Amino acid sequence: MQLNKVVIASVLICMCLGVIPILMVLSQWYQDDQSYGININDSQSVRFTWQDVEQQTHQFPASAGQYTYLFLGFLSCSEICPIRVQQMIQLEQHIQQDALITGAEVQFMFVTIDPHNDTLAVRKSLIDDRSPRFVSASLSDEELQRLDRQLSENINQELSSFNHVGKLFLVSPDGQLARIYSAQQLSTPKMLHELKHIISSEM
Repeated sequence: MQLNKVVIASVLICMCLGVIPILMVLSQWYQDDQSYGININDSQSVRFTWQDVEQQTHQFPASAGQYTYLFLGFLSCSEICPIRVQQMIQLEQHIQQDALITGAEVQFMFVTIDPHNDTLAVRKSLIDDRSPRFVSASLSDEELQRLDRQLSENINQELSSFNHVGKLFLVSPDGQLARIYSAQQLSTPKMLHELKHIISSEM
């Protein structure tokens, strides 16, 4: 009887030890399958009229196949803005090096919330000249306020220094918000992984 209990206990221990690695793999798969950015179930499209550094007027979204990383900020910012711009630069570099998505239509758009100081020359030098994928935009006050309300960026231009939330938005070709990355979500590798998953799922 005692021997049977020992055998049963041994079998149960072995089963448990075998299940643990399986659970770890499943847990990792589950985590990898989860979205890093905030997934929005909102059918409202992001649409606005903007001007480039050549003062030409465009409509957003423009290309039927183009994903856009959209960021509202100002170039004299010393906090989240330079981090976000650098993050977009890193994403663009990774896209260029990744065989799976290097040919994908991905744009990086910087929308200035301080057009008085973010002059055409400054924007061109710091944003547009970086890559054909990069573009900077200025909006009319009315368009900027409407976009701010839609994206909940909480832009405050009344203070001595501009203030805003600093989110990064991934917008699908039809203008829908595909993902939102908060100021705490700064992992470029995770964003790249998510972009590859989104693009590959549509191929």
